[in-house]
Amino acid sequence: MKKTWQPLASGLVFFVSCMGPSLAEDPSKDWPFDRHPPREQSWPFNRDDATGSEGMRPVAEPGDPDLEVPADWDASVDVPSEEFPAMPQVQTGPIRILPPGVGDAPDAPSEFEAPANEPVTLFPAGPNAGNLGELPTRAVGARPGEAGTGIEVGTLGKVDEASVGLLDDSNGGLGTAMWSGTERRVVEQLIVQVPGPTASSILGALSKRLLLTSARPPQGTSSGPSLLALRLQRLNAAGRSDDIARLYARAGVSQPTPAAAMEFALATLATGNRDAACNLLGGLPVGGDPGTDPVAAFALKLSIFCQISGGMTAAANLTVDLAREQGLDAPYFLSLAAAATDGLSLDAPKPRLINPLIYRMMGLAGRPLPGDGVGRLVPALLVPVAEDGGLDPEVRIAAAERAAALGLIDGDQMAAAYLAAPYTREDVAGVRVGVEPASPYRRRALFHQAVLDERVPAGRADLLAMLFFREQGGDAYAATLAAHRGSLASVPPSNVLTSFAPLAVRAFVELGDRVRAGMWLSVLEGAAADTQQVRELQAVLRLIDPNIVTGSSLPPLVNANASADGEAVPSVPIPPFLQPALNDLAVGGTAREFAALEIVLLDALGLSLPASVWDALLVSGGLPGGEVAPVAVSQRLKLASGQKRVGETLLLTLAALSDSGVGQAHPQTLSETVKALRIVGLEQEARKLAAEALMARVGNGT
Repeated sequence: MKKTWQPLASGLVFFVSCMGPSLAEDPSKDWPFDRHPPREQSWPFNRDDATGSEGMRPVAEPGDPDLEVPADWDASVDVPSEEFPAMPQVQTGPIRILPPGVGDAPDAPSEFEAPANEPVTLFPAGPNAGNLGELPTRAVGARPGEAGTGIEVGTLGKVDEASVGLLDDSNGGLGTAMWSGTERRVVEQLIVQVPGPTASSILGALSKRLLLTSARPPQGTSSGPSLLALRLQRLNAAGRSDDIARLYARAGVSQPTPAAAMEFALATLATGNRDAACNLLGGLPVGGDPGTDPVAAFALKLSIFCQISGGMTAAANLTVDLAREQGLDAPYFLSLAAAATDGLSLDAPKPRLINPLIYRMMGLAGRPLPGDGVGRLVPALLVPVAEDGGLDPEVRIAAAERAAALGLIDGDQMAAAYLAAPYTREDVAGVRVGVEPASPYRRRALFHQAVLDERVPAGRADLLAMLFFREQGGDAYAATLAAHRGSLASVPPSNVLTSFAPLAVRAFVELGDRVRAGMWLSVLEGAAADTQQVRELQAVLRLIDPNIVTGSSLPPLVNANASADGEAVPSVPIPPFLQPALNDLAVGGTAREFAALEIVLLDALGLSLPASVWDALLVSGGLPGGEVAPVAVSQRLKLASGQKRVGETLLLTLAALSDSGVGQAHPQTLSETVKALRIVGLEQEARKLAAEALMARVGNGT
């Protein structure tokens, strides 16, 4: 028996001894077997499908004198161990690329602690990219002559994802049944039109409320994308990263889809939670094409970031090499990785937009924001940059003012950015007399300090008037209002401040404080101020006040053509507050355009108008111009609101106004959206929309 075994052993020893010289002669051949054998050639080793490892199990071919087991071989015979020295142990488990504690779920084994003999991975990732795509919807047509027999095949959305949110009936949500009666595919098609960054306070508030409401998901088949991922993408685009981070922490989304995991990771990076972002690597795909799949590209880049931030530069360099081989098109990001790992300075064009992942990688590489860096920041980074005490104060102010214009920060946050700028008493005294610094950011910061230092109400009103007149209509006007809200409220309405009253009315209307706006308007009315601007401000406040404009504020109109006995009956007289609008219709110009829009919005809010008002509008030339919503959107909006489909009505309202904005929309589009919101029970929101639209046409009094 030993004689039968010895030739086989000698052959194997000879085979192994021959491998060393061949490898030494050609270092490029780091694998002793052909990676791509011809189709007719058998692969010499089997893959262990049970464990996923690539074992070294020979395949016996019939007639092979080396690999075929002799028939008379006795497996019980012991072979001296010295004849076969132990082979070095080969690493077959995963190479961990994150430091302990990062990437591990609490109280659960790490997803990276894979069993032995798992394939070696260069970066942590979730499911295979080949399994990412959800099945598309497929329509099967009706049989000929049998209408209604067609069916539709598709995938249902994930209930646990689609229903999560931060708002419910107790804190401003739109109701758990807001999607009742709306098909899922309609929601998926319309939600991408929800505006991202917007200067409209009402559109921003409606978008946030819609996207964060916890509700039962819409029914029906899905066209493919995750509804949660679509919601998160719009929230990130609007700069609501803090809301997304809270949603991720509170809602307990255990297994988000890859697209949703990417949006969660971007939000947590924006808020500075590196560990949470790296933990989401388990939900991102491996094996996709980073040249065509943005989620696969993000997975590679996030892996590099997590490796570098965890101190694992060797693994990061491996992943960078892999990314380049796979065609990742991110030269600036890869240059940052080279700077962070090896201290290399590589030239690469800066991206048009700096997203949270690039921004955090810039921190690892020690790269500051470029001179125009604030203008390149995506909205999600504006608040973190504004609150970063380690940055230059003017950079913080620039970011805070952009954030205020988008409604992302409140007055206290804006004021904190202004107060971060260093100053002297001489600097503050200079802006009072017209000696101002060249930087507009520093100038506004000094004005803010001057207003705070002023103790006399009349003096404070003078400073605010100087500031409001200068910034009105500019990019920093919203920031000015937010930062000085408290100072503005500290100035009591007084007849001696009549010249300041129009500014105060306008400021409080735009800040949403109807009570104080009305108090300052009373100052103007008491002073018998009879100007066009005052009349227009009165019209705006009338839209906000529910006690003035309601469907029952006027008695029912009587038919002017006939009565019970056949005689004509005069119609109800025009209400007194509408007479100035009719007068402006005859004046023409901007006054006529304002009056025409006022009449249309009053009608949309439910006020019954006499026929003579419409006659006057028709004679004066009709409605002013503006961006008109697509006909399909308008028709669908009427249908959705008529059937009280709240969520769909809100989606269509945002779709109708997202391109033009409230200020540039056509009066007919504004009328349709205001009326639709009022019909589904959102009357307060309808009034705010009407007031914002009309305020955009208020003159500046010059």
